[in-house]
Amino acid sequence: MLTDNIQLLPVDILVNIFKRLNIKDLHNVMLSCKIFYDLIKNDNTIWRPLARNRLMIDLSDSSKSNELWFYRCRTSHNWCKGYYQSKVVINHYTNYMPWLTFHKSEILLVSVGSELHCYPTNRKGFPNCREALWKVDVPKIQRQDVRTHDISRFVIKNNYIISGNRDGCLAVYIANNPRKRPWLQYHIQDCHGNGQKEVTAVEVLDSRNQIMVVTGSYVSNDLRFCSFSKEDNSNTTYILRGDEPNIKSISFYENAGTKCLALSESSDKLAIGLNGNSKPLVLDVYTPQFLMTADATKNPKQQIRDIRWHDENTILYVTHSGVLEMIDVRAREVVYNSKDPFQSSFYCVKSDGQWGIVAGSAEYSRCVLFDTRNQMNHVQMYFTQKKTSPVYSLDFDPYRLITAVDRGVAVLNFNITAASEQQKDYSHIFY
Repeated sequence: MLTDNIQLLPVDILVNIFKRLNIKDLHNVMLSCKIFYDLIKNDNTIWRPLARNRLMIDLSDSSKSNELWFYRCRTSHNWCKGYYQSKVVINHYTNYMPWLTFHKSEILLVSVGSELHCYPTNRKGFPNCREALWKVDVPKIQRQDVRTHDISRFVIKNNYIISGNRDGCLAVYIANNPRKRPWLQYHIQDCHGNGQKEVTAVEVLDSRNQIMVVTGSYVSNDLRFCSFSKEDNSNTTYILRGDEPNIKSISFYENAGTKCLALSESSDKLAIGLNGNSKPLVLDVYTPQFLMTADATKNPKQQIRDIRWHDENTILYVTHSGVLEMIDVRAREVVYNSKDPFQSSFYCVKSDGQWGIVAGSAEYSRCVLFDTRNQMNHVQMYFTQKKTSPVYSLDFDPYRLITAVDRGVAVLNFNITAASEQQKDYSHIFY
């Protein structure tokens, strides 16, 4: 029987037709009726071929297996075109330099001065910062100088929270359930220079029977390796000093310091961002021998402010001069290079392990989105808050970007319908 109603065609034939359309035509078909809208939206076979090599932010390890590709394509489009909703979720009246991590997109950990706060997420995955799950105040030592007791950096990994503090100490917490208040297992006092130098970088290596905490200071030319047993279940807090026999050190050249550390996914290589150099070092943690050095780029006016592993063989880092670079540690060559559009310093960086990179700038609470497939220009800029502060720390997943500035934390939500929000497009500024 002849019919001119396309809706009466079998579903598999309709899907085959829709697979042959481009994204713009698909959008127009979805607007034609609810039946087509639901069919196109819920069929991943339509969107997957279109988006496989186009997604901007793709953290597949944090994505749900039943996630619709329609939402992934929509949020990727919003990241690139500047469609998002911004909300300040934490606001205070004291200037801090906070550090944060959005752990597994389930809880938000934020340092507020010398306190570490943990906030849950709601059913939509949005951080709920009205009431903290828990707060801990790291132990302090009073120093006879102008230093604060604030947390400089912390990491959460394999049921441990490691906090490096500006009073020169280190706190090791056990957090078997990150949603519950952790308990302090070790407080290591005077980590560098008999306590005269603050701890500005931390990492943790977790083996079968012990953990090893690595600490560095931007005013000290050595790394400290502290080994602890994992078998103690006595809920006892141990107070140690930086000269304990189980604490070893590795030294760099003079006038170098450690600004940041990052351990590879396989836990065999440690990337070291230096104060006094524009290139990182790479250490084999088992030997220990340096796999990559940077003697030719020593410069007291340079520093690497943040460093991450983009993948198992590539290091991503940002510098005080506003440079974003990726180095392949096998060939020891720069494979990606870009700069801040405003030629400002970068303070922090993170990648999705594929093509998307977000860097936090030193001015106007601004973040910049880069695409490793595009060596020429940035993709987009986001002014996350109405403040002139640097972005001290950031984290993101495919749907939201979280940034910490001197007086608050903001969340940018990209999982929205573009028509419902005014576009904030800064992709063509300073090309």
